[in-house]
Amino acid sequence: MSMQIVILGLLKEKEYHPYEMKKVILEHKWDQLFPVTDGNLYHAIRKLEKHKWIQAEKQEQVNNRPSRTVYQITEEGKNQLSEEIIEVFKKRMPEPRSLYPALLFIESPEVPAAAEHITSWISELKAESEVKHEYQDAIPNLIQEHYKGLNEFYMNWLTKILDELESV
Repeated sequence: MSMQIVILGLLKEKEYHPYEMKKVILEHKWDQLFPVTDGNLYHAIRKLEKHKWIQAEKQEQVNNRPSRTVYQITEEGKNQLSEEIIEVFKKRMPEPRSLYPALLFIESPEVPAAAEHITSWISELKAESEVKHEYQDAIPNLIQEHYKGLNEFYMNWLTKILDELESV
């Protein structure tokens, strides 16, 4: 999902060929968030093209190199990008490989739905944090402490994101 969001998000901005997409991903250090290989990039492109979310716009020939395909996003692809972004928040996917691409390419039409799901996510984390068990052994208590700390971190961070989205 993350590679699809990135490709669709990039193509929403302008047309690219795969090498340019990979170059942008590496320049922004997004490869630290999710794996970027030629294989998974081209696999995602083929999948997006199969679903008609992107299409080949033209073939370019540069010097004596093999021709390269330049892609553009379709209207269906723009709709799919919005759906995938909202899905990240709806499913409460906190892992960076899903959450960060969704945040990078979120636009104002998606903000109300995303904000609604983030608010619900924060409420769910708060409810989970209020549950306390007393375990006899130290390790389960430490696990609970860690879990509650993560919940607190995510509640604070998601609140900042929500504030930022609502100020746009």
